[in-house]
Amino acid sequence: MRWTAIGTMGLLLAVGPASSGRADEPKPPQNVRAEPSTPASAGLSSRSATADMSGNAQYAVSLADRAIRADPKDPWAYYDKGMALAQMGEVNGAVAALFAAQQHFSAPDVRGRSVAVFGRAHVLAQAGRCDEAQAAYREYMALIRGNTEDVARAQRYINDCRASTPPPGAQMPAPSSPSGK
Repeated sequence: MRWTAIGTMGLLLAVGPASSGRADEPKPPQNVRAEPSTPASAGLSSRSATADMSGNAQYAVSLADRAIRADPKDPWAYYDKGMALAQMGEVNGAVAALFAAQQHFSAPDVRGRSVAVFGRAHVLAQAGRCDEAQAAYREYMALIRGNTEDVARAQRYINDCRASTPPPGAQMPAPSSPSGK
């Protein structure tokens, strides 16, 4: 069974073979239509997630890049890269990788796409980019609209987002006119 980090909050998603049926054993999500990946890509992606959760984000990015080369269609490789880049503070790279992950999940794989969108929203919120985070959380809420608990949680995250403030004495960019001139 492969455990994949969801966002930088340490949540885990079980992805793998069916359980043995023990009541205390974690069970993978049901009705997940994940894109097939090659054994090489799946192994590298899993190792990437493990490296990221162990605090070795640079190695995680390297493994994710290798997974992407092994199978450019594997959405989890992009997801793992995005999460590792987020740990490194590379917000733009993380957002781009998470968006790529979302695009690589199949249309029926709502769970996979929602995990990627949530990751992107969380990264943006942590960076204080609230307008973008709010749009991503709303996209996430549209994907999971039947799950009232998660929709309510995402709404709280929208309400709690605080734009990053520049350090004291930092120059603020001059406002531009509405026409952009």
